[in-house]
Amino acid sequence: KSRIIYIIKIAITITILFFIFKKVSVHTLLSNFKHLGYTTVAILLFSSAMKYTIRFYNWGQYLKINPDYHPKKNEVLKSTFIGTALQFLLPGGYGTFGKMYYIDNDKGATFVSVTLEKFFLTWTNLSAAAFACIFYFKQWSIYTRIFSFIFMLSLPFLLFFTQIFLKKPKYEKLLAYLKAYKKITPRIIALQCIYMFITFFQYHTIINQFAYITFNKIIISTPLVILANSIPISYSGLGLRETFALEVFSKYGIQSEVILTATLTVFFMNSVLPAIIGLVIILKQKR
Repeated sequence: KSRIIYIIKIAITITILFFIFKKVSVHTLLSNFKHLGYTTVAILLFSSAMKYTIRFYNWGQYLKINPDYHPKKNEVLKSTFIGTALQFLLPGGYGTFGKMYYIDNDKGATFVSVTLEKFFLTWTNLSAAAFACIFYFKQWSIYTRIFSFIFMLSLPFLLFFTQIFLKKPKYEKLLAYLKAYKKITPRIIALQCIYMFITFFQYHTIINQFAYITFNKIIISTPLVILANSIPISYSGLGLRETFALEVFSKYGIQSEVILTATLTVFFMNSVLPAIIGLVIILKQKR
C-alpha cells in the first residue's frame, strides 16, 4: 500500500506540473531565471543561509528535549543537512525521520525531537496561513477567521496543560521532556517567525525583479502558497505549491511565468541546495 501511495503521489505531481507548464511559456520562464541577476542570486543565497542557520539552531533545541543529551554542533549540523536530503525520499517529507540514526542520542528521544520539528514547521505554515486568511478571504465570517488564527497560535501551548495528567511516577520521563519543551518553545516560536519573514522577503525580492507588488500583499499571499507544503498529496509540494501561487498572485496582475520563477527559485534555494549538501554527507558517512 505504501508503494502504491508513493507512486500515486509522484504521478499526481507530474500530472499537475504537466498542466501548469502547458499553460505558460517555458521560454519566458527560462529567460526569467537568466535575468535574476547576480545581486539577486547573492541576496537569495544569503537569506537561504540565514534560514538554514535557524533550522540548525532549532534542531539543536529540539534535541535538548532529552536532558541527558548534550548536542554537538558538528553532529547537529550534519544531521540537519542529512534530514533535508532524506525528506525527498518520501512524499510529505517523512523521510527526514531517518536523520535520527545520525545522532548519538536515545532513538526514542530523537524520534520525539524530529516529531516536534515537523510539528513546529507545520504549525508555522498553518498559523501564517490563518493570519493571511483574515485579510485575503474577506467573504468569510470575521469571527471564524479570527478564531481560527487564535486557535492555531495556541496549539504549541496546549501541551503545557498535559502536566496535569502526568503526576504519576511512571510519567517521570515524559515530565522531563515537557519541562525541556516549555523551556525551548519561546525561542523556537520567535525564530520560526523570523524564518517565515525571510521567506516573505525572498518572494518579494524575486517578484519585484519583474513586476511590482507591495510587501503587505506578499505577507497575506505567500502563506497561502506555502500552505501547499503541509498537504501531502504531491511530492515535496511540487505542483500543488505552484497551483496555489498561480491562483493567489494572479489576482494582483502578476504574470504566470513570474510566479513560477519565484516559487521554483525559492524551492531550489531553500530545499534542493541543502539537500545536495546532505546527500554528499550521507555518501561520506557510508551508513
